[in-house]
Amino acid sequence: MATNDKTKILIVEDDDFLSNIYTTVFKKEDFLVFLAKNGDEGLSLAVDEKPDVILLDILLPGDKNGLDVLTELKDGKATKAIPVMIMSNLDDDATISEGMALGASGYFTKSQFNPDDVVRNVMTLLK
Repeated sequence: MATNDKTKILIVEDDDFLSNIYTTVFKKEDFLVFLAKNGDEGLSLAVDEKPDVILLDILLPGDKNGLDVLTELKDGKATKAIPVMIMSNLDDDATISEGMALGASGYFTKSQFNPDDVVRNVMTLLK
């Protein structure tokens, strides 16, 4: 388990409103929360903080989208074993299939899941 027995979660999400909501609900469940607003920051935090799980948006600012980040995470020696849950507004079958094929542990369409559902799914994944 993580330092201080807290589970570490990295949330890679550029929307401040959603980041704040997810930070609040995960802290309420005693998670240690790290936030990244773009792919490069997310990759750096994943290596430095070694989170127990990553929530990853697909549409991100900068050079890397979430699928690029997922590919690099799964190719990286230090990060390949970290479960990654994609949360995106993209809900087409091709994108979902691609995310799962790249190694995602789950895929949430933002409009179809409330934050408490996401927390429950993450906690189930970590058991």
